[in-house]
Amino acid sequence: MGEIRCIERQVNPNLARYRDSDLRICVALQHYAVLIGIAQRTTRLPLAFVSYDLSQSDDSYLDCIQQLIRQEALLDGEFNYGQHTFTVPESRSTLIPSKWYDALHAKDYLRALYSLTGRECVAQENDPNTKSQILTVFNNNFIKAARLLFPEPKELGFLSVYAILIREVFRVAKVYRRYPVHALLHTRAREFDLCVKNEEGLLFINTFPLVDAQGLLYYTLYALNRLRLDLGSIALFLCGKSPAFNLMDLLSPHIDATTWLPVPARANIPKELPYERYFLCL
Repeated sequence: MGEIRCIERQVNPNLARYRDSDLRICVALQHYAVLIGIAQRTTRLPLAFVSYDLSQSDDSYLDCIQQLIRQEALLDGEFNYGQHTFTVPESRSTLIPSKWYDALHAKDYLRALYSLTGRECVAQENDPNTKSQILTVFNNNFIKAARLLFPEPKELGFLSVYAILIREVFRVAKVYRRYPVHALLHTRAREFDLCVKNEEGLLFINTFPLVDAQGLLYYTLYALNRLRLDLGSIALFLCGKSPAFNLMDLLSPHIDATTWLPVPARANIPKELPYERYFLCL
């Protein structure tokens, strides 16, 4: 039998004022952790964030999920959430232009980049901003866990890290128009993602290993230099899991317009919700 442990629980008291159908629940599935975020559907106002550690065993993973469902009140099957979405923050993704995409070769695209065992699941998402297909490969246990969390016939959505990055970098580009280039850097536990766009559209998206501060700085500046971008023309936004070092102190001397990713309009982050986590909640 698996074991679970609640690490963090932040629930806005205003959550009880909303109808279930007005809320969106997003569950981020990791190998040995689960993050749960609840936000208001139209304003994207974050209202709850909960994190759990799970037993570090693939054999007990689904047992842990079943225990979590029994224990966590926010996962009550009686709640009629208006939208159910799951993400896999530590997933492996790639992006294929829609005009070249062939669904029969979905795993082949990913095999060119990652070592696959053949037992993984592949999710496909259409991205209207870039007219492309985002492919994500992840452990088969995650699909089984998602179905336990969100049983049929409830509608179940998937949102990859790449899909969130592209959505957010196009969002901020509409507001910070004084900069011709916009970049979004998202840190995870062991890797970080970099997404770059200019006035013509998406220029670059990739995932790099996150070992230390100097490695993150090297990969970031290397990618921007290979794109032949003037660092003075870039607005760089940061989000994600806070690493052991200070991202602002590391990057702002090289890219002056460096700041934390601003929240969407009207989505005021409650003080009790850690700022860097809203990215998953929304």
